[in-house]
Amino acid sequence: MNPLASQLPIWLQSNDVNALAKVIELFWRNIESYLYWWLTQQHSEDSDIQILDLLAWERGITRLENESIEIYGKRVIHAFANAKDAGSPAGMKAIFARLGLDIIDINERVEGFDWDQIEILMLESQFAEREELINAIIASYGRTCRRYFLSGVATANSDERFALIEFEKEVIG
Repeated sequence: MNPLASQLPIWLQSNDVNALAKVIELFWRNIESYLYWWLTQQHSEDSDIQILDLLAWERGITRLENESIEIYGKRVIHAFANAKDAGSPAGMKAIFARLGLDIIDINERVEGFDWDQIEILMLESQFAEREELINAIIASYGRTCRRYFLSGVATANSDERFALIEFEKEVIG
């Protein structure tokens, strides 16, 4: 006999009790599936765009003008971890890595620049199409008392040695 059936009112007959127990159990399984669906949507980069927009609003993320759904989803899903890692060089590297951007190095106290300027050294190909995204990441998760500038690195030959090419010394922040 169903354990739920033993807790139902006693004026019902045994067949009625079992039928009522099955209906109630089905009802609560249905409710539970809706609740679990919402939990899976909160932790999925592939959520529907309306759900991503709702989660983004909740987490203080605004979608950039030409941002792909994939990157937008990653920014929304990793918003808490990104906020937790914000500010430190290792944290900034982790934030960029979560979004699929390769940062070669982050240098503080660069020779020839003010003490509050931080250099972000990255591949030129990474920066080329994602300038708005990189600026948004730095504005959101960089130190508020620091200014950032980007230095680009391009591969010099086939054995992946890097040659420094400074494409722009733009101070962000």
